[in-house]
Amino acid sequence: MVKINDGILITFLDFLKEGIIIVDDETKTIEFVNRFAKKFLKDEDYIGKNFKEVIENDYITSLISYNQEKDVKAEVNIDNQKYLINVYRIEGKKIIHLQDITPFEVYKQAKKDFVSNVSHELKTPISVLKSAVETIEEEKDPTMIKKFVEIAKKRIDQMDHLINDLLILARLESQEDQVKKEKYNLYKQIEDIFEDLKHLTVEKNITLINNIPKNFEVYADEQKLSIALKNLVENSIKYNKQDGKVIVNATKDTKNTVITVEDTGIGIPEESIPFIFERFYRVDKSRSRNIGGTGLGLSIVKHITEAHKGKVWVESKLGEGSKFHLKIPNN
Repeated sequence: MVKINDGILITFLDFLKEGIIIVDDETKTIEFVNRFAKKFLKDEDYIGKNFKEVIENDYITSLISYNQEKDVKAEVNIDNQKYLINVYRIEGKKIIHLQDITPFEVYKQAKKDFVSNVSHELKTPISVLKSAVETIEEEKDPTMIKKFVEIAKKRIDQMDHLINDLLILARLESQEDQVKKEKYNLYKQIEDIFEDLKHLTVEKNITLINNIPKNFEVYADEQKLSIALKNLVENSIKYNKQDGKVIVNATKDTKNTVITVEDTGIGIPEESIPFIFERFYRVDKSRSRNIGGTGLGLSIVKHITEAHKGKVWVESKLGEGSKFHLKIPNN
């Protein structure tokens, strides 16, 4: 068995990303503390001292003090972090193992929130769809039947878009779809996106402006970047003002290409900007649902940009419009 004073073992324990404290079970004095665990101590002078005098957190000292026959396991919150603490008794020593489980807790909460959000987003159109179908079954007026069929089709489309966005997001997060970069014409890509979305511009008379030079090339995954840019342009149309504009620009230097989608729309409140790329985040929930959308578009944009080793950010003022910038490296 390797002893605690073995230099290799000490070095290994010292560089662990988890805390290790060793206490003599008879004398109650500290024999070893690795770097990670030093944050739980009152001062640097700890070797040979009683653990109660040195360890700052009372909950940890109570776990060590517990005269257990079996190993002890507990979770504790310390300075807004959550730790899993295990106390083992081995050959007259107590080994205290401290693991920061905050990221796991954050993940669990995010997963819980995600399931809750998806359930909510699906429940609303399903309820409306069910009501529409029940009305169609009883309705005899052809005009009313047609009206409720249109309502049903709209809700089916809403669920279809949500499921498609969820599948895209799942593939991006699992890195199932690898980024396949190649050079292609960005001007043409924007023109194709404008053509796909021009039906959305009619109601508010939105003008789409492609300011990218006709021979401008970008090095990226054409299919994935198209999804990201289409989401940005679609948002700029939907949240625009009457007779507004959507303008797409692009610049390039030796390292990066920056694509900017600008609109003359309603803008984003300053307090919402840090959260705008989170899944299902909506600045104004009632307004967003009236306009449509899944609440996943900007999260998809962020994931696609990061898959390209780039970044996305927004400049916006409430009532004055927004500028979404997407920067990706040229190689």
